[in-house]
Formats: sequence, structure tokens, C-alpha cells
Amino acid sequence: MAYRGKSLKALRETKQIQLRRIANETRIGMVYLEDLEEERFDRFPGKFYFKSFTRAYARSLDLNVDEVAADLLLAYEDWSGERSLTEAAPRADRGAEDGLLQRIHGLVRRVEEV
Repeated sequence: MAYRGKSLKALRETKQIQLRRIANETRIGMVYLEDLEEERFDRFPGKFYFKSFTRAYARSLDLNVDEVAADLLLAYEDWSGERSLTEAAPRADRGAEDGLLQRIHGLVRRVEEV
């Protein structure tokens, strides 16, 4: 599954978990959790905090932390311009299988560069 803010919110609501509970467990402010679910990346104090908050949020929903963090980090990097447009374009609105293939392709390219 390709995780995005809205899909995480839907999963949380399906599990009937209140955002306040996650805020209390993770000690992350409600505003940041809402921003994560709505993908308002400009409201985060930086990439480090975004990654930390994402991992804690995923852990509180008992999800695969690495998978959730990787998917949302791609979205964050697309927003911030850290990934080039040629890298970002194939990822947009694709299914989980395509996302996995894209990640594998990226790993292979990185290995080839070394």
C-alpha cells in the first residue's frame, strides 16, 4: 500500500483511534498530526521533524514504520523540490506495486552511481 496523509487518516478513523490519543502517546502536537494527515508540509519545522513525526505516527497505528516513513518522505521531497521533476513524475498517483518498483529503480540507480 502506498501511504499518504489522507490514507493514514482513513486508517486511523477505521481503527477508531482519536488523534488526541496519538498526540498524547507520541507527545506530538495536534496541529502537526493534522498537518501530517492533510500533507501540509510547509508547516513542519524541517525534514528531521517531519521524519520523526511520521515514524511515531505510524508506530502508534501499528503500521510498518519504514514503509509509511518512506512513502511520506517521497511526498515531502516532491513538495520541497529535493527530488527532481523527472524522478517525481513517475511516482504520482501510482499503485503500491508501481511505488515499490520505483523504489527498487532508485536503489539500483544509487548503486550504479557508487
